Amino acid sequence: MSHTIDLTLDGLSCGHCVKRVKESLEQRPDVESADVTIDHAAVIGSASAEALIDTIKQAGYGAELSHPKAKPLTESSTPSEALTAVSPELPAADDVDDSQQLLINGMSCASCVSRVQNALQAVPGVAQARVNLAERTALVMGSASRRRISAGG
Repeated sequence: MSHTIDLTLDGLSCGHCVKRVKESLEQRPDVESADVTIDHAAVIGSASAEALIDTIKQAGYGAELSHPKAKPLTESSTPSEALTAVSPELPAADDVDDSQQLLINGMSCASCVSRVQNALQAVPGVAQARVNLAERTALVMGSASRRRISAGG
């Protein structure tokens, strides 16, 4: 017997993330269809809510059962915590020998940004790296050469 389960999603930031969750859900034999957005999923099938939440978590995202009363009537104009968070202090000028701005292609979500930033920070001579998804850029500070940064170490 089929039923619809509404889930609130967390951690999705782009169409690529939505596609990954939708495909993960629809691969289950007990799911007939899944309508997924960045923050919500409506799943039709015989699967339990717990099984669906587990599938979404295995795909790398968060999910919980939606509660109708928890949905706001209107969108809030208050900026999200991510937009208002204070950035960490930049290293002192003595710590940084040089900075370079790089253009980066192929990033589609926050997970991509994290991977690129971690890879850049692992390069010897890089004091700090900041990656911006919207601008598709990375600001790399330190003494590493452009050749070493491009080669990934």
